[in-house]
Amino acid sequence: MTEAQQLTITGTTYSTNEAGCKLVITKKTRNQMKEDAYKAAGKVGGNAIGKKIDLDGLALFSGLNTIKGAAGSTFSIDQLRAAISDCYAQAEPVPLPLQAVLHPYHYDDIINDMATPGTNNIPPDMQKDFLQYYFRGSEKLWNTPIYVTGNISADTADDAYGAVFSKLAFIYLVGWEPEEWVEYDPSLRGWEIGVVADYTMVEEDGTYGRALLYDASSPTA
Repeated sequence: MTEAQQLTITGTTYSTNEAGCKLVITKKTRNQMKEDAYKAAGKVGGNAIGKKIDLDGLALFSGLNTIKGAAGSTFSIDQLRAAISDCYAQAEPVPLPLQAVLHPYHYDDIINDMATPGTNNIPPDMQKDFLQYYFRGSEKLWNTPIYVTGNISADTADDAYGAVFSKLAFIYLVGWEPEEWVEYDPSLRGWEIGVVADYTMVEEDGTYGRALLYDASSPTA
């Protein structure tokens, strides 16, 4: 209390950008398709914008201040534990709760560790549980939910980025959520189906997580 200091608050301005796609269903195509043409086109467009948003978020992992692992290194349950411990141990602990997002082949390394008898002295009952529910969508290790997504892409050397992080590490700023339209275009003799979202994804604090760079080669056994 004897050393007065001035508190300074700074802010950052972010701008959203539009992203979307457009499909055209011609009258001829609609009449020839057995499946409902609008339903099929809408599913393709919806999946496309969903994946685009997901990829923009996943691309932020490599920008975190600390990267655990390196190109060509093998992932394991020990590497995941170390990254989580690192988040708790830094001078300003990473705000809880934590979550982890992994490439499917990184998660395969964890399951292989846990399912192999004698590995890391993991109890047989726990090994049985993980084998039974392998890839059910999400798991929890060290009180950290583990999410797996194939939208994480490996580079030409088969390395990929996952991450352990707090939700405060990133910002998802929305102008408007994905919205669709259907409009007839006489010049095309067809219907235009489109979907557009207005958003941006940015890193807010690179110290609030750990990037995981490890080999993501396809398992052979």
